[in-house]
Amino acid sequence: MSGARLKPREQGDLGELSAMEWLASKGAKIYIPVFHSPDVDPIAEVEDRLLRVQVKTSTCKGRGRWEVMIATRGGNQSWNGLIKYFDPDRIDFLFVHVGDGRRWFIPSTALECRSGLTLGGPKYAQFEVERGRPLAPRFEGSAVKSSTPQGEYASGQSTAPVKRWAQPSQVRILPPPSPLQTEKRGEPEFPVGTFASGQTTVYAKRRITVPRLAFAAAWLRVGDRLRVQAVGPGRLTVDRIERPSS
Repeated sequence: MSGARLKPREQGDLGELSAMEWLASKGAKIYIPVFHSPDVDPIAEVEDRLLRVQVKTSTCKGRGRWEVMIATRGGNQSWNGLIKYFDPDRIDFLFVHVGDGRRWFIPSTALECRSGLTLGGPKYAQFEVERGRPLAPRFEGSAVKSSTPQGEYASGQSTAPVKRWAQPSQVRILPPPSPLQTEKRGEPEFPVGTFASGQTTVYAKRRITVPRLAFAAAWLRVGDRLRVQAVGPGRLTVDRIERPSS
């Protein structure tokens, strides 16, 4: 078999087959939408729960990381300027398969991006699963670098971030996100699940940045006053201090 570049549709098909194989190996029942679905590829039934799974693939690697595009740029042949950003409420998990066979199964609530992510480092490492087959023979044991083509990506589109993959005993399929509990504070910047989460770092003078999706899911605003309380080693709770009604 030659090492010719895969067509986007072929690459997407391999990604979907990889996702179905991995899900089935975990005991999931697999269902496929009858007609085209812009967000959901396979649907997995796990312990009487239906999980909507979106599949992406990537053969684009730069600086030791895999770059994955999760937004869709409209237009079949050329980009027409329309971008459909990733919406974490439309799926429950994102499955990513990259050129050298590494794979991730990421809850939508853990994603802190709308258009693309980078895999291969510490972020999202906890969601890496067993390695699959390389997307093409030329990816076996070789560094890959390619440019990102314009135009609409098929499901399993090329381009994404990651860490050391988990062993099978470490893999746990998390429950899907819960619906957003609405509150009369105006719409959030973009729709997210109630239990959206993210990672941050404590900087000098105890400064932290609240992850974007968690900030939106909590319906916080810039300028809100917050009460921070220690509830145990390594654990804090943060609650908005409601302003007195006038």
